[in-house]
Amino acid sequence: MTDEENEENERLVRAFYDATAPGHREALWGLQASHVVYDLQEGMPVAAGHFEGLQDVLEHFLTPFYGALDVRFVAEEFISAAAHVVAIGRIAGKTRQGSVPVDVPFVHVWTVGGGSLRRLRAFTDTALLARKLAGNESRARHDDER
Repeated sequence: MTDEENEENERLVRAFYDATAPGHREALWGLQASHVVYDLQEGMPVAAGHFEGLQDVLEHFLTPFYGALDVRFVAEEFISAAAHVVAIGRIAGKTRQGSVPVDVPFVHVWTVGGGSLRRLRAFTDTALLARKLAGNESRARHDDER
């Protein structure tokens, strides 16, 4: 893979995170393949599992996820290698119920091909996210201070 292709893959992934801001999410659909695959680790308190296709992602991941959380994904670092781009960052915002602040780290491994995002493997601190969603802010705050 050429440097230009690596740069283009990273540009697509960066555009994805820019589009996670409220009011900009329509752009997400044009960045992803219609048959995109999302794999979210077991233990994820909202919508864990394997999702195939934009409709499945929308109905079974995004709707419950954003129904529980008013957040955006803030990518802080990118590592590109061939068809893969790793994004390291934070899920930042608040819970919808109780307005508990959310600041949870994530690592996303993207597979890019044919000018679109094809697969997401997402990793996060599921226990911390679960405590935030349960409204246990004091325990979650203690964990944040470690």
